[in-house]
Amino acid sequence: MKPTVFLTGATGFLGMEVLARLLDAGDRKVVALVRAADDAAAEDRLYGVLNTLWRDPTPYEANVRAVAGDVTAPGLGLDQTARTALAEEVGAVLHCAASISFDLPVEDARAINVEGTREVIGFARECKALGRLERFVHVSTAYVSGKYEGTFRERQLDAGQEFRNTYEQTKWEAEHIVREAADLEPAIARPSIVMGESDTGWTPAFNVLYWPLRAFSRGLFDEIPSLPTAHVDIVPVDYVADGLVCLLDSRAEGVFNLVSGREAPLANEVVELACDRFDRPRPAIVEGGVQSDDDHGAVYLPYFDMDIVFDDSRARALLEPAGIRPPLLTDYFGRLIDYAEAVRWGKRSMKRDEAREWLAESEAAAA
Repeated sequence: MKPTVFLTGATGFLGMEVLARLLDAGDRKVVALVRAADDAAAEDRLYGVLNTLWRDPTPYEANVRAVAGDVTAPGLGLDQTARTALAEEVGAVLHCAASISFDLPVEDARAINVEGTREVIGFARECKALGRLERFVHVSTAYVSGKYEGTFRERQLDAGQEFRNTYEQTKWEAEHIVREAADLEPAIARPSIVMGESDTGWTPAFNVLYWPLRAFSRGLFDEIPSLPTAHVDIVPVDYVADGLVCLLDSRAEGVFNLVSGREAPLANEVVELACDRFDRPRPAIVEGGVQSDDDHGAVYLPYFDMDIVFDDSRARALLEPAGIRPPLLTDYFGRLIDYAEAVRWGKRSMKRDEAREWLAESEAAAA
């Protein structure tokens, strides 16, 4: 068996995709830190995640357990005796937990994204002191770039950039803390905009670009603030999760941009995809902000207006030999929307394995 993984953020979209891969492989134990009053409540929340992934999660239950804790609490909220026993067991830490809200007050965002990262680093150091830790992987975001213009490289962090929101700012601050933990030889993964699975379109979370796409399909956007030639960097969650597992299994250190990079579609192309799919007239492309009845969607519109390209040379050098590369949005955009419409944009649920059956039935019916 490979070393036990301590996973934060398992109840989130990306975290559960990573968890699914680790449990599918069946070659290691996973301990998930879950925010809950006690371990029994944590196990209930974890079981809910397994039930979101599989109709029958029983084959996977033996290799995962939950511990109650909180990244914002001192010592992760763990009893010292239990924490020491856990540190003696854990051989890898994968820190996925974060607040992805764009409008949290900065101190609230810092409590989760910055101080939470500091607490996870403290636990990782305890694991290393006990002689077990082999890997530390931290999930950041490509948007530590803020409002930087041009090519933003994996080696860059401080470029005099300003930030659009407290999410970007606090993830940038957290990355500084991780870089200072050189004793852990950390790997830092920077995903861009993460959407559903590329093969089925499956997602349990209809946020990020789903909001403006849904609003556009309903005719709520007559104008879009955009640079037509700007890249909109979108990646499917399976690419990011595969990349994180690969990083976990490797000895690679440093920053890896899990992005589409120079293959990212232009904003103009994304608008055309949406117009064709929803049979709507092309909206006006304008500079600056626009008003919308959908505040959830409007918060993501600035990401159509970025004059930036993310370099991902290090990520591709590591992942492509393993057969992992980001697909083109044009190849899976239709599946994203097919799935979104099948579940009424999140109003009904479909388990991850059910989505595969649904896709197979849909393709058979169309044949």
